[in-house]
Amino acid sequence: MSFIRARSEQQIQERILEIINAASEIYNELGYDGLSFSVISEYTKFTRPNIYKYFKTKDEILLEMLKADTIAWITALTNSFKLNKIYSIAEIAEIWVESLIRHSRLLELYAFLFTTIEKNVSVEALARFKQETVPAYQTQLMHLVEQLFPKATPTSVYDFITAQMTLAIGLYPMCQMNELQLKAVEMSGIQYTAPDFERSYKLYVYQLMYCLENGIEIKS
Repeated sequence: MSFIRARSEQQIQERILEIINAASEIYNELGYDGLSFSVISEYTKFTRPNIYKYFKTKDEILLEMLKADTIAWITALTNSFKLNKIYSIAEIAEIWVESLIRHSRLLELYAFLFTTIEKNVSVEALARFKQETVPAYQTQLMHLVEQLFPKATPTSVYDFITAQMTLAIGLYPMCQMNELQLKAVEMSGIQYTAPDFERSYKLYVYQLMYCLENGIEIKS
C-alpha cells in the first residue's frame, strides 16, 4: 500500500500525533538511545522519509512529548487541590510530590533538555516549544501556588517554581541507577546508596514551601 500525502491540516495533525504516540511508546520501552526514525517506522505506517516530512530529528519529537507531559502534570496537579480548602504545608508537599512522581517521565526529559535535546532541534521547533510550555508555568502553575500561599509575593512564587523543578531535575537521575551503575559502585568498594526520590524531594519541597508560607525571601 503506497503512502498517501496528507491533504488537510487535520490529516497532518493526525499523522503527527501517530508519530508522537509511537515515539512515546518506544521511549518508555527502550529509552533515548532506543528511539530512532527507523524504529518509529516499525510502529507506524510511515517510512523514515515520511517521518522527516514532519520532524527533522527525534529530539523534535521528544520536545512534543515533553510539552504534553508538562501540561498534563500541571493540569493534574491543579485538579488535585479542592477549592476553598485550607491545606497544611505537609499536605501540599505530599500532593505536589505524588503528582510529579506520576509524571516522572518529564523529569527524565528535562534532565537532558538543555544539554542534548535543545542542541538537536530546529530553532523554529524550540521556539514553538517554549511558546507553548512557558506560559503553563507562568500562568497556571503560578496561579495555583498563589492560591495555596496567599501571603507569598509574586517574586517568591516564581522563585519557588524555578527552584522546585531545578531540584527535581537534578535529584531524579541520581535516584535511578541502572545495573551498570550499581555494579560499578559495588566494584569500587564505595559505600553508596542512591537517594530515595520521594523522601528527599518531599523534604526539599517542604522547606521551600515553609519559606513561602512565612514570607522568607532570599535576598540577592
